[in-house]
Amino acid sequence: MHKLATSLIALFLSVAFCGGLHAQSLKNTAWKFYVDQLHDSLVFHIGMDSSYTTTVTGEVVVRSFCRIDKDTVKIKDFEGQYNCPDGEGVYRYVVEGDVLSFSWSPIPVQRGPKS
Repeated sequence: MHKLATSLIALFLSVAFCGGLHAQSLKNTAWKFYVDQLHDSLVFHIGMDSSYTTTVTGEVVVRSFCRIDKDTVKIKDFEGQYNCPDGEGVYRYVVEGDVLSFSWSPIPVQRGPKS
């Protein structure tokens, strides 16, 4: 299960376009991608403050909170067959033509004062 969840995260590294794009915003778009481990395509739907991924027949496989700020998207799963509730994924994204690509975006950790 963890391996498949990790694969679902990896799938966001290269996603093919499936919906219209308005002024480079990801909000209210849908993106289709193929997952080798499932031997099937999934569709990543991005709303205003949430996202969900479905099979091509419409079955929801994961629901997430989704925040977009400039070129960064933050995703935290809260429900679904392949959900990863342990943390928040932070990704930088680029839209080139009809292709959406994600890359990991490590967040620097600020340390408090030493005692």
